[in-house]
Amino acid sequence: MNILFVCTDNFTRSVIAEFCMKDYLKTTKNNSVNVASSGIRANSDISKYSSIHFDIMKEIGIDTSDFKRTQFDEIFFKKFDVIIGMSELHKVYIKQRYNRDICLFNEILNGQQTPVNIGSPDSEDFFEQMSQLVRYINHSVPYLIRNLEKVK
Repeated sequence: MNILFVCTDNFTRSVIAEFCMKDYLKTTKNNSVNVASSGIRANSDISKYSSIHFDIMKEIGIDTSDFKRTQFDEIFFKKFDVIIGMSELHKVYIKQRYNRDICLFNEILNGQQTPVNIGSPDSEDFFEQMSQLVRYINHSVPYLIRNLEKVK
């Protein structure tokens, strides 16, 4: 199974999901799933964004050294069995631009049409918000895979 996570800039949410899943697959010696990530505007300027999530993943032993931003492309509908958006914005964008439906992360995880939100870098507890985001996605990966295998 080939899975693609999609977020806006392919810098935070989809990247966390990609590398948490890669780590889980490596740990469980699962070679039947391949995973990648992309963004609907992965050519955007990310200089104002925090990269703290990379530090958080590194602290828990997740290797992100081969990270590379990738712009979403129509060819991905052929390359990937499942395309997962991190928020409604991504689902709507793909529906409007390509007339294709994708599922949301939380929709596959727990049946909810809710986004995986990212905190504001301006907030006092941004580090804690990012830590919670990484933990949430990382702990969700086994259940996400299980639910995808049920659907497949």
